[in-house]
Amino acid sequence: MSIETTPQQPISTDENPEWYSRCCTDLSKVNSSKGRIDGMKAVLTKASWMWDNGRTIIVGFVAPDAGTTVQQAKVQEVVKEWEKYANLKFRFIPNGNEAEIRVSFEKRSGSSSYPGNTALQVWKPSRTMNLAWVYTTPGITKEERGVILHEFGHAIGYFHEHKSPRRGEKLTLNEPFIIDYMKKTQVPPWTEEDTRTRILNVYNSAEISNFSAVDTTSIMMYFMPAEWNLQGINIPPNYTLSALDKAFAFLNYPFPIGTASSDPDVSILNALNTAGVTGAARANIALEYIEGDWQGLRAELTRWAVNQKALSDKAQAVSQREQAASVLGVAGVEAD
Repeated sequence: MSIETTPQQPISTDENPEWYSRCCTDLSKVNSSKGRIDGMKAVLTKASWMWDNGRTIIVGFVAPDAGTTVQQAKVQEVVKEWEKYANLKFRFIPNGNEAEIRVSFEKRSGSSSYPGNTALQVWKPSRTMNLAWVYTTPGITKEERGVILHEFGHAIGYFHEHKSPRRGEKLTLNEPFIIDYMKKTQVPPWTEEDTRTRILNVYNSAEISNFSAVDTTSIMMYFMPAEWNLQGINIPPNYTLSALDKAFAFLNYPFPIGTASSDPDVSILNALNTAGVTGAARANIALEYIEGDWQGLRAELTRWAVNQKALSDKAQAVSQREQAASVLGVAGVEAD
């Protein structure tokens, strides 16, 4: 079945910031699940949508615009970066209609991708990914590299980082501003519900559960102007994989012992250190890795992520109570 949503259209940069025409359409439809470890994210992802570890994923190029040899070569080169950190292979075939991930370069359809193995549910030969901002000119620009890495991040199961359950620890989005902006600039205009679904609403831990603290440097993070959040933080575009992107790629798709990545720094210890996994969770994940049980590793990683979220929520609640008590105390002194 196809669950593709209408991709957003680029708009004039004469009237709007350049970043706007570079937002990726999120094609994921995350439904709540009763399973304890069905949701996984890192970084953000959902377990049942992830590919089996060690899998070779078949990729091809399809209509309405299968691209030039230059565009196709750019994709084939850039995806090698994900292969350094995730135990997956992308094999490109001449007949794209028979591929599992089917890529098009249609200019007016934005950039988008189905997440993970949900691409297998899309009727062939319909595309499962569109790369509107990969061009026919020679050489790979940083922007093109970022688009390809981002969309193939979706293709291996990652969602948008700005919708992390832990977003509130760093960012409080300026909801009225964003709703008004999308209503004025989208073609056709987004309703408030559209904006909440695609940007404002975070995933809850029943939907996803393998996630880090928000990584604003992640390739999966929306870049946004300072006006979009109450902290006034400007998040620039990310064109490369962050340290956490790499660590979670390994933890979700680990290279077996004795199977080396092309990057000598890729290892279970480096991944755990970067992700900040300590204590019993670290020992359990390491044990699953040593035993070669990648599914068990993912499950232990999920348990750790859920616990980290609980600890974060508790710390925030304590802080809020202390702030409230302080305000009441000041009010009492002033009343006296």
